[in-house]
Amino acid sequence: MRYLRALGRSNETARKYVAAVDRFVAFSATVPDNGSDIDPLMRFVAARRDALRPASVNLEISALRRWFAWLRDVAPDAWQPSHWPKGKRGAPRLVRALSDAEVGLLLAAPDLSTYVGLRDHVIMATLYQCGLRAGELAGLQLGSVLDDGFLLVFGKGNKERLVPYGKHWRGLLETYLRQRSTTKPGKRNALFLTAQGRPLRDARSVWVIVNRYARRALGLACGYARLEANTGGRPWQGHYPHLLRASFATELHRRGVNIIALSQLLGHASAVTTALYLGVDLQHLRTAVSQHPRAMRAAGA
Repeated sequence: MRYLRALGRSNETARKYVAAVDRFVAFSATVPDNGSDIDPLMRFVAARRDALRPASVNLEISALRRWFAWLRDVAPDAWQPSHWPKGKRGAPRLVRALSDAEVGLLLAAPDLSTYVGLRDHVIMATLYQCGLRAGELAGLQLGSVLDDGFLLVFGKGNKERLVPYGKHWRGLLETYLRQRSTTKPGKRNALFLTAQGRPLRDARSVWVIVNRYARRALGLACGYARLEANTGGRPWQGHYPHLLRASFATELHRRGVNIIALSQLLGHASAVTTALYLGVDLQHLRTAVSQHPRAMRAAGA
């Protein structure tokens, strides 16, 4: 865990990596050596391919790559794989984003006459207008709002970035801060507080808030409430905070913002990640192809 954190991995990623290594070690101890030329790593990945989605398989391969790299440094004589399995390619990802009208319905759902309603409205407006992750929003402090029009955000791996905000959002924030003082926050510096003056616990708190209004305003995930009892108490993963983040990115992309700028706004280490994150916007591709000289000549004819 210390090694992964030193490399800049987030606590959640480090936890998943260690869990993958635990599964591999347990698997290797239970599978007997029957004289096959297939090493334990290849056997493990083959078994996992049948049980997991492609993204999960790729995460476990990445975890084991990093573990064997660490093992090479601390135990040079330890066994190392002779070759590595390839990652599993998933189906192409389509854009999942809310329309402007759906975002309007979502933002109109909270009761702005109450502190909690105003807070929730500002939370959803921040997700949509600044493109933050749920965990990033839960971690915002009073000092995160800079006077020069930027938010100081700490993303995955505790990497910081500056995200611009507009005058409309600043006006909402000032209204919220006046109401925030009525919760008697004391010396608490968290930007978003409960009605009792306590900070939001973590990203899950943001998921629960947005999920509540998405069900009410958009009719989404209503049938999944009864399944929560069988998921360890976790809310249904409707991706509503992330849908607002994806809507932020998709809308800017449609308006001509380039991938490099979007990757900086979203806190992605690579523009390739941003391209995969946006998925395939078919209408945007049709518009791009229509600019080809042959296509324009055919349209004129």
